[in-house]
Amino acid sequence: FGSRSFNPPAPAAPPRLCTAERAPQAAMPVPVISWGSMGNFATEQQEFAAQAADYMEANEVYDLFAHMLRQVTVNQPDNHIAFLQDLLRARPPLTVCVLGPPGINRSKHCQGLEQAFNIKHIHVGKLLRQRKELKDQIEAGTLIEDSVVIPIVQAEIAKAAKTGWVLDGFPRTKPQAQSLALKGTGTTLDKVILLNTGEQVIRQRFAAKAAAAGVDPATREDFISTRLEQYQRHVVSIAEFFKNVVRQVEVSGDDANFEVSMNMVRRSLHYRPYSNAPFRSHRVCVVGAPGSGRTTQCRALAKNYGLVHVDVAVLARKLQRERGTMVDGGPPPEWMSDEDLCNIVGSRLNEIDCLRKGWVLDGFPKTVKQAEFLRESHQWPTRIISLDVSEETVLSRCSTRQVDPTNGAAYYKPPQNPVVAGRLITADFDEPDKVRERYRLHADNIGNMLLIFPVVRSVVSGEDPATEVTSVMCTKVDEPLPTELAQDPTGSAE
Repeated sequence: FGSRSFNPPAPAAPPRLCTAERAPQAAMPVPVISWGSMGNFATEQQEFAAQAADYMEANEVYDLFAHMLRQVTVNQPDNHIAFLQDLLRARPPLTVCVLGPPGINRSKHCQGLEQAFNIKHIHVGKLLRQRKELKDQIEAGTLIEDSVVIPIVQAEIAKAAKTGWVLDGFPRTKPQAQSLALKGTGTTLDKVILLNTGEQVIRQRFAAKAAAAGVDPATREDFISTRLEQYQRHVVSIAEFFKNVVRQVEVSGDDANFEVSMNMVRRSLHYRPYSNAPFRSHRVCVVGAPGSGRTTQCRALAKNYGLVHVDVAVLARKLQRERGTMVDGGPPPEWMSDEDLCNIVGSRLNEIDCLRKGWVLDGFPKTVKQAEFLRESHQWPTRIISLDVSEETVLSRCSTRQVDPTNGAAYYKPPQNPVVAGRLITADFDEPDKVRERYRLHADNIGNMLLIFPVVRSVVSGEDPATEVTSVMCTKVDEPLPTELAQDPTGSAE
């Protein structure tokens, strides 16, 4: 509704009285109702505003409007109404750049995205090799001039404007990156995937590739050194230019683990084609009793999807240190007030890395009040996953857990560092009686809390091995919700 305000119409004038009957009346102030604040609303208006906000969030209308505004701004159509009508009738095309040093299997990852999302694979290297006049430059390993490369890429992008595309090895310089933001390109870049691996792996792969082609790898050392130098010189400025959409993915570089890295690349796109907010970064809440494996799973999700891991226990310990109330290991977050937890979580989620990359929230919300805080602060999660474990399992896991009193880090196995191992303690809150108390506190609150977000909630068993639990949780994040399928503009979602 914005911050506009208005004056309601003045009440109808009362019947005129004779002079003897007429009494002086003081001027009545006309209240001004601000739609930017609910403080002055009547009860009915407050209820409507709350219902409207819930509807807008639940159906991702804010994100839909943002997507439409972005497309109109970039394309600047002559007939914006017709443009928006066409935009709403079709699923938004996915546009991705995949970058990485030579020898990192970049093209194979692009082929995987082409197949997974039915988009065009624009292999810039192949396009350049078709130009005979560029043969000497390519064989020397030097970069082709921007003035040559940019028009070639722009022509290919124009052909794939409606289907979407994945750019393989472009941009390689900042001017090339800037060319993707030009009005004439008519596109908005959804994600830039930056593949990373060690230099030694790159050189080993390049040597193997040269040997397979019957070329002595030693004769190509200068070539690969030149390519690596060029990449490292330009990649920082490119990543900075695309800082709002870049995702870095660590890959091993070998074929044996390709499927693992391909899944990480795919998940880093955060693409939900049926949703009103197809490119909104994930907001995942993971809750569970102490010892449920919650933090282990949050770390895995953060790695798989390129999310920020927001550990409430770490935030709580930081607050306790600032207040001088820190004890050995730090009291668990469930012993802190809802007000304190909501303040520190709200501040963290509004930091720039969470806004750009999305987040996985570790151990929040645990109560109805905490869930209501996320709802009212427009931090609606896209998924809430509750890890279900028995009290016996929790007692068994916590019986082996020790914490580092200097930073609160938990260890279930002795660390390799003897200095750290020597200072570990069993925290007071991990004693069996306290663990039972914490487990029951969680059990008393979790059911009602999950009712606040009924559509996005799911329960996953935390009893299985960690890798199996991670697999199930990734499935919960990846599978479209019934409400998302219902938003499909083509009506073809199954």
